[in-house]
This record gives sequence, structure tokens and C-alpha cells, in this order.
Amino acid sequence: MSTESTSLYRRHRPGSFDEVVGQTHVVRTLRNAVEQDKVNHAYLFVGSRGTGKTSMAKILARSLNCERGGPTVTPCGECTSCVTIAAGTSIDVIEMDAASNRSVDDVRDLRERVAYAPAGGHWKVYILDEAHMLTKEAWNAFLKTLEEPPPRTVFVLATTESHKVMATIADRCQRFDFQRPSLEQISEVLTRVAGQESIGIDDAAVAMIARSAQGSFRDALGTLDQLVAFGGNQVGLDEVLEMLGAADADLLFEAVDAVAASDPKAVLLGVEKMARSGRDPSQFARDLLAHLRHLLVTQTTGEVPTTFVVTATDTDRIRRQASAVGAAELVRTIDELASALTAVREGDDARMAVEIALLKAARPDLDPTTEGLLARIEKLERQLAGSAPPPPPIAPPPAPPARPTEPTPSTPHPSRPEPQVQAPAAGEDEDPPSATGPAVATPEPAAEVPSKVDAQNLDQVKRIWPTVLDKLAEKAPALAATFDGAGPIAFEGDDLTIGFPPEQPFNKRKAESPDRRQALVDAFTEVAGGPVAPQYVLLEEDAPAPSAAAPPDTPAPGSERIDEDELLERLKSEFDAEEVS
Repeated sequence: MSTESTSLYRRHRPGSFDEVVGQTHVVRTLRNAVEQDKVNHAYLFVGSRGTGKTSMAKILARSLNCERGGPTVTPCGECTSCVTIAAGTSIDVIEMDAASNRSVDDVRDLRERVAYAPAGGHWKVYILDEAHMLTKEAWNAFLKTLEEPPPRTVFVLATTESHKVMATIADRCQRFDFQRPSLEQISEVLTRVAGQESIGIDDAAVAMIARSAQGSFRDALGTLDQLVAFGGNQVGLDEVLEMLGAADADLLFEAVDAVAASDPKAVLLGVEKMARSGRDPSQFARDLLAHLRHLLVTQTTGEVPTTFVVTATDTDRIRRQASAVGAAELVRTIDELASALTAVREGDDARMAVEIALLKAARPDLDPTTEGLLARIEKLERQLAGSAPPPPPIAPPPAPPARPTEPTPSTPHPSRPEPQVQAPAAGEDEDPPSATGPAVATPEPAAEVPSKVDAQNLDQVKRIWPTVLDKLAEKAPALAATFDGAGPIAFEGDDLTIGFPPEQPFNKRKAESPDRRQALVDAFTEVAGGPVAPQYVLLEEDAPAPSAAAPPDTPAPGSERIDEDELLERLKSEFDAEEVS
């Protein structure tokens, strides 16, 4: 003949403030209120499921109605009042489920009972679970009673969704926010209950149950109760993993190895192995997320955390895998799995969502989004990082190969006339042969800027000049247009001389302002990797154009030119304007 059995979470509900784990701020405030006889007429307990809201309300009721010295902060738990309150049969402590008693008629019945004095104890306590489920009309009918109840009457409203409680109700209550318990606090309760029930359980199993409870004491004790029914009074990690459908360590390590190796076949085989073992795909994705976070924390801190007990024992394997997988790959895989879990909650097939997420992580070329494109570019950059030649000092990579017939720096190239630049005399300062030697010569550091006038370096500056103007146009299009027709004509030390055509004195004056000069310096530094000090000059009438390709709107030689100074004066006269620099 079977006998009725009470669940663990009901048998081991805390009976006094001293037995409460966590919620220190709530315990301290209510203890002081009872000791100082300053109990409020209404309390609002807010928190997620299983955090102890109803238990705290019953502890308050027992403290107020204990027959042995009540009100007291240490109820005896043995008197008639304490026993009936714990069993839910006390006539002075009324528990009401607001989810099923939410109408105006239910509230009217409650108002009629409130008028009666306590029958056996000192206080009448009304506990309303899921208080946010009351209708607006019911709240309005309850408002006056809640604000001015009869003497020695306390209302405790418990809710998981405080935003649904009317503001006119909430501001008449003292609010307490119940925090989600930590893994250590849940483990403490599990260990204590297992000891009192003579249940043998190892630390790894306790930690796994605590993690699966997701911040709920009730869920943790319910899982322990189910494990005892599943395998008896000896509980190990294997039994916990089997009952919860959680993935074991090998499945998680193999899944990450497959993603890191960009092996889609191994990814699909791993998911198939997981499915054949009877694991829940959604739980597998959550476990894999926890393992990926484990690896990311190990990479960042250099230490293996112990919060995820499934793989925490394989510390050496975690370190090896954390060093083999890049942080970007870990974060991308975490994002894909999180998106897959969101899709599962919206109704997608769990196994298919997990497979697609892991395939995208392993093969970025299968992902058509911008994130997938960035991942492919990142992979190419890593592949080319070890073989790409270093960039030349100023010109952007790749540097053009040196030609054997290239003239030496002391002799200007016949096809490149250099206006207003004189090559250094022979013997004045000779550059080493590597300056124009074969391409295998050791290049100069990228940040070094030549200290002498050098035809080769000036050619490099001329080659990157269009790129500098493009970079300048991204931030200051009007300023970039000022340099149309202008270009570098000399480069000595950090001084870069830029020549303007003789018909552009107005553009030269605009470019000389400090902020515009700094903008050009920033653009040049971003392209060439080194700073310059720009100097601006007007070219002579018969001087050649400073750049090889003159802009389309440059006037042909001999055509009529507009005197910009005269034009400016006419504009000022016609429009009664003034020049602003």
C-alpha cells in the first residue's frame, strides 16, 4: 500500500529567518520590523520563480502569530499556529491564487473576510500569489481595503511581473526585490537537504543540478527529488547528465574542434551522435554555449573557471582547445548558437537550427550576411599574414619591384621632370646601394621618413597623392576639391612642398588655414604611415603641372583665365558680402 509523499521543496521550505539562504536585505528589514513592532500593512514581493517569495511570506506570518512569544523573529515551529501555517490550514493566514481568483466578485469576498478579527493568532495575513493576474476592476475594488485595512492585518502580494501591477497598488506597498540565488547558494541548499535525507551525491552532480535550476531553489530540489526516484539515494554526475539530457564533455569538445577545423562533415556527424544519444538539441546548444564561454574566459584570464562542471574537470584539454581556437571564432559561434536558440523559441526545429548555426560557424562562406563576409575576410588575412611582404616606407603595399635600369637617386629620371627641385651633388650625400638595389634587400621601417631630397621618395609621394586626396575627400570633400590641379613638387625631411597652379591663389589661401592643414596631415599619415609638414607655393607661369594627370577642368594653356582676386572683389561688391576665412 502506497503512502503519500511530500516533495522535497515543500518538506524543506525554510521555517524562520535564520534558515533563509540569500535575500539578506529582505530578511534584515522584516526582522527589524517584527522586533520593533513596525510591521507595514502591505508588502510587494517581486522576483523570478523559486526565489522564496511565498516562503518569506509564511515566515513573516509565523513570526507574527507564534504562540510562544509572538511576535518573534524565531518562531518555534511546533505550536499549533506554526504547524497550521506551514501546512496551509491556518484560518488566520489566507493564501489566495490571484491567477484563478482574479475577478471583482473574488475581491468582494476577500473584503468581507478582512473585516473579521483574527480568530486564533495575533495577526491576519493575506498572501496573494501571482498578484499581477488580478483584473483592473478587481484592483480598483481592492484599492481602498489595501490602503486602509483593519488593525493587525497584513497583505503580502507576490508577483513575477511587477510591471503589470497597477502603480496605485505598488505605491501603497513596501516593495522587496528578490534576487536570483547564485550557484553556490543553490549548491548549499542541495547539500543540506541531501544530508538531511541521507542522499549520497557528489560535488559534480550538485553543481550540475544547481546550474540546471537556472536560479530557482524549487527547481533544484525538484530535480533532486526526481533523481532519487530515478536512481535511488546515490546520485552521480552520469545520472544527472542522463536525466537532464545534457551533453557530456566529449560531445562539447568535439563540436568545438569541428568548428575550429572548418570541417562541416564533423559538425553534422557530431549533431547526429548527440541526437542518437537521446540528448535534447536545445539543451545541447545551451551546454555548448556554456562551454564556449568557458573557453573564452580561459583565453582572457589564463585560468580555467569551475562554474561549468561538465568540462571543468578536463582542465588540460580546455587549455589546449582555448589556445587552438581564436577569440573571434568563439564569439561568432556564440552569436550563431544564441540566434539558433531564439529561433527554436519561435517555433523552428531545434536540431536543424543547431546544425545550421554550427555550419555557419565552421564555414563562413555558407553565411551570406555581412558578418559572414567579414569572417571570410578575417580568415584570408590570417592565411596571408605569414607570407605577405612588408610595405615600403611610404607607398602602400605591395611595393613595385625595382628595375635594374632604375636611375640612382643622384640622377633625375629623364621622363620625370622635377620642378624647383635640385638633385644633391655627387659626394654631398650618397644613399646606400640598397635604396635602388634588388627587391630582396632589407626594407626600411615603415615609420621612417627620408631626411634628404630624394627623387625616388618624391616619386612615391606622387604615386600615393591621389590616395591621400581620396582619404581627405571621405572627411572633407570641399577641402579635397581645393587641391584639384595641385600636387607635390618637393619632399625634404618632413617638409612636403605642394605646388598650386598660378591661377589658384584663392585655393592656396584656403588650404593654408590651420584646421585644413591639419586635415591634410591626418590624411597623409593614415595613407603613408608617417607625418609631413605641408608647405604651399604658387608655381611659375611656365612651370609644368605638378601632377601627371591634370584634372579635367584645368584650363588649357593659352586659354582665358579668370583673376580670382578680381572675381572675389566683384562678388563682395555685388552682394554686399565680406570674406570669412
